[in-house]
Amino acid sequence: MRKSPFDTTPERRPLRIFAFDPMLARAGDHRVTIEVPYRPIKLTSRSFSDDRLEVVDYDAAARKYYQPIDLGDDKIAMTHGLEPLEHDPQFHQQMVYAVASKVLENFDRALGRRLRFRGGDRLRLMPHAFQARNAYFDDELNAVLFGYFTADDDDPGDNLPGQFIFTCLSHDIVAHEVAHAALSRLQGHYNEPTSAQVPALHEAFADIVALFQRMTFPEVVAPALRDTRGDVLDPKSRLLDIGAQFGSASGKGGPLRRIAGKPDPALFAHTTEAHALGWVLVSAVFEGFAATYKRRIRDLLRIASGGSGRLPDGELQPDLVNRLANECVRTAQAVLSMCIRATDYLPPVDPTFSDFLRAMVTADFELNRADDSGLRADMIEAFRLRGIRPQAVGSLAVPSMLLESERPNPDGPDTELAGIVADLATFGARELGRNSAPPSSSKVRKRRVPRKLTFKAFLQSTSTISEELDPNPGTNFLTPSALPDEEPDDLLRNIASRLGAWADTLATRQRLGLDAELSVAVRGFHPVHRIAVSGELLVEMVAHFVQTQKELPRGGHDLGGLKFRAGVTLIANIDGHIRYVIRKPFDPTREASLLKWVAKFDEDLDPGWSLEERPPNRLVQAYSAQAMDRRRWR
Repeated sequence: MRKSPFDTTPERRPLRIFAFDPMLARAGDHRVTIEVPYRPIKLTSRSFSDDRLEVVDYDAAARKYYQPIDLGDDKIAMTHGLEPLEHDPQFHQQMVYAVASKVLENFDRALGRRLRFRGGDRLRLMPHAFQARNAYFDDELNAVLFGYFTADDDDPGDNLPGQFIFTCLSHDIVAHEVAHAALSRLQGHYNEPTSAQVPALHEAFADIVALFQRMTFPEVVAPALRDTRGDVLDPKSRLLDIGAQFGSASGKGGPLRRIAGKPDPALFAHTTEAHALGWVLVSAVFEGFAATYKRRIRDLLRIASGGSGRLPDGELQPDLVNRLANECVRTAQAVLSMCIRATDYLPPVDPTFSDFLRAMVTADFELNRADDSGLRADMIEAFRLRGIRPQAVGSLAVPSMLLESERPNPDGPDTELAGIVADLATFGARELGRNSAPPSSSKVRKRRVPRKLTFKAFLQSTSTISEELDPNPGTNFLTPSALPDEEPDDLLRNIASRLGAWADTLATRQRLGLDAELSVAVRGFHPVHRIAVSGELLVEMVAHFVQTQKELPRGGHDLGGLKFRAGVTLIANIDGHIRYVIRKPFDPTREASLLKWVAKFDEDLDPGWSLEERPPNRLVQAYSAQAMDRRRWR
């Protein structure tokens, strides 16, 4: 609603998308209109962009640019964007832009700030980047690259043999890859595979974002609940699937992933493959969601069944379906926000599933102390049933699972830190302001030239891309999440410098539990503006500090391109009081685990006796974004 006759700028931009893959949307049931924040669009002959996203539609296989869609055109705007069509390149552009915008909006809402990519850069989306059975986020280009391929001739599923399948038309794949980009920005060192759980957490987090974002669309949830009579765990429910068309067209006979019905604790204990291990985490989160949803609809079922709780046979009453859908959407949004917000309560290096569970519980507790729905307890129980047991806690009770808060400094608040937090909070408030304009083009950093790959070289290389695994996909996993000299904003550069000087003193290192001899690097800092259920406003700063061991671990072991790091996540309020210090210190147990992990990787890679020297970056290359998602989407 306009606040004055002169305010004609819309707040939302409605756009049509496929909520499920096109194979499931042919009847029209799963073509939905979503509303994304309205941002001014800049249109050129080869791309269109807003302040955070840029869609460049270059088809490397055909060696041509497709004409960019003009989302500001009156005819297109009045029909809520183009009609969803499988073979319309301009709709493909609309699809990736709308889904990516929705993902970023969910991150903004959960984190209490506008997520900024490194140096204020835009995330580039390329709907037809190459012809291959893959899609992945490339950190060097700060781009999400979507491939397309032909359906399997022998087992195409519900598709025609040889039909083109576009990964950019799958909500799950688009949201998954944009979530990878967002997590890589928030936690740059999570791209270093220091254990089996690190890449698994990256994959699981991206699947969680895709799965639960889709479940916030009422038009999708209501028909699914009608078909399953309100049961979100019904094996026939499409809500349990990820990448249905992709998996079917690839000859898999079904979706890429499906929530398993019965928890099996042995899976977590014996699984090391990243996608399979990550799916254990996704299933645990989904079951925690399902338990909370069931509790929230008990009263509705009692009313609808006359007190028995058992619904009569036949079609559910439409009003009941809508109420069930409202509770499902509400719970899904809460879980999605809880998981995204947990990234602020994780250590900056070497995270585990245990770290993630405790971060989820603490993040939710900070905004909702009462938890009347029991979501936190349901998550803890779901993780327990999957064999994921938290570390360094006294019990599975919710209070025991909370991260330990810092004791007040006897000398009073840190005035230097308070000044830093206040300046950062001011910047964050300006970014979040409803009436604030997006950054001007002069404030957006000029795109840096990647160390190993220029955009022109990429366009040349993708014209002949193969479906075989690239033996040297690059070392983009070692790129830190933030570097002060790449930041165009003067205030942020100043804050980065002051924060680094504050952290890199002996007193601060000792206070944070860092190594007294090693220098401290700032790997990210973010303002936080969140409103608790009680109505209280939380204004804080989240900062990540990392130390890197300069020498190889005991015995001079080669780590396959990895480095042994320690880190701290600091959360401080605007008064300079440190509320949380989430540590991942150097210790012999972590070092031994890292060495064991590298040794097992080498053994699996080359079980025989070989005289050939192992590639120095072999482990990093094997777990690069391109390699990981190429294995996933196969």
